Amino acid sequence: MFNIGKIVNTHGVKGEVKIYPYTDDVTKFEKYSSLIVGERRIEVVSVRIHKNMALVKFKGYESIDSVHELINQSVYIPREMADDDGEGHYIVDLIGCIILDEYGKELGVLKDVLQNTAQDLYEIKRKDSMQVFYVPVVDEFVKSIDINARKIVIHLIEGMLE
Repeated sequence: MFNIGKIVNTHGVKGEVKIYPYTDDVTKFEKYSSLIVGERRIEVVSVRIHKNMALVKFKGYESIDSVHELINQSVYIPREMADDDGEGHYIVDLIGCIILDEYGKELGVLKDVLQNTAQDLYEIKRKDSMQVFYVPVVDEFVKSIDINARKIVIHLIEGMLE
């Protein structure tokens, strides 16, 4: 399961909750027909986006009093409902992979995937120091990903490690 947000408050008096999204795009909530809240799967009746929050109405929760028990609960989706990178990889699976150059030299470990630029960037912690460097996630630089072996092979160009 993937944690995609947290119910932070109620909204109005008719049983809507306000969810703070952990996703990069709050509109993704509009495509879910059910969500897992705490340990329970709950059917979604409606979703509205307001001030970068998802306002969600759940089936069976008709009043403000009925949704109070949901406040501060984490919201999850099953893995099969999550968006991958188009090749079946999830960011959570990539974090911690060893980064190698095309010659097999270990360069570091994938620390994060930044998604706020024109293309995603791998943030890589260098093996030999606390410094990080960035690699655009495009075919020119990312040559292979082996999730089972926890290895990613990249093509370096001059200046990339500096």
